[in-house]
Amino acid sequence: MTVYITQEVRGRDLSDALEFGDLDILIPAKDQVSLSSMPTVRRMERKLVRFTSEDYLMLSGDPVCIGIACALAASANNGRFKVLKWDRQEARYFPIEVDLYHSRRE
Repeated sequence: MTVYITQEVRGRDLSDALEFGDLDILIPAKDQVSLSSMPTVRRMERKLVRFTSEDYLMLSGDPVCIGIACALAASANNGRFKVLKWDRQEARYFPIEVDLYHSRRE
């Protein structure tokens, strides 16, 4: 299991996310999506091509990076991906499953 962090946020403690898998940063904090998004797409695609139902996205940083990561994860996994949502009151992450094609029954 891997937790893909969409973009590194300096100074943020992510150790609580380790219970969901190994952490892998898709885009470093200093990088920005420029007018041409293709370099960012290619960089993220190389890591997310093996995204499975066992993996998670941690949505942080640039909203464009977040959108690209969700699209690539869904594409690699038949429209399904999981994200980790931080709950401030509980001070922990909760997994949320997204199924774009309604392939699972709730």
